[in-house]
Amino acid sequence: MALTREDVLSLIRLLSEDGELRDALRRVLIPEPFIVEVRLPTDWMTRVDERLDKLDKDVASLKQDVTTLKQDVGMLKGKVLEVDYRTKAASIFGLFLRNGRDASEFVSGKLDEAIEEGLIAPQEADFVMAADLLWMGNVRRGRFEGETVVFVGEASWTIEPDNLERAEEKAQILRKAGVWAAPFVSGSVWLPPELKSQALERKVLCATDSRLEPSRADWEAFEELLAFWKP
Repeated sequence: MALTREDVLSLIRLLSEDGELRDALRRVLIPEPFIVEVRLPTDWMTRVDERLDKLDKDVASLKQDVTTLKQDVGMLKGKVLEVDYRTKAASIFGLFLRNGRDASEFVSGKLDEAIEEGLIAPQEADFVMAADLLWMGNVRRGRFEGETVVFVGEASWTIEPDNLERAEEKAQILRKAGVWAAPFVSGSVWLPPELKSQALERKVLCATDSRLEPSRADWEAFEELLAFWKP
């Protein structure tokens, strides 16, 4: 016998009132959990994976390019700064020295003599001659007035501990060769920022954008620097 509309309505009312009956009917009609599985086309998923992999590689390559660009810009700035200090050395060091001049020839001769006497190794001489700046002159005034001093310098846009250490090491080699040389470090950015204070404590002449420390106004500190490095 066919179900009438009234039969269906009665069943609905009965199920709404009787929870146990409703659960029993559900178990009969849906015996197992109803699972819907969506399957995407295999070739489509492969193309998606390939594109994601390419995207990852492109991002990695872009990051590398940016890193390389930053390094190249940093090196370029350093070279520009080095040329700038060579060009302006007479005016920069003229605050402390008279008769300022490039010291490359003078230093090279002294290093050769030191090698012959067994005071330094050839590799040490090469290391000194690779300095970004070798400048010499006669002290303008004070207790060292008229004496000849060489400044051996490292110039870099960003000054880091290794720049400071190289300048000090070169000055030490020159001292072994009998040359009165003091280290000089120049740049625009100091990393870490406290490195400049450390350099001044270690009696290294510092320049930031061509401004020297110690300054001419603090001549006593400048003389202490010279005295520290005097052979």
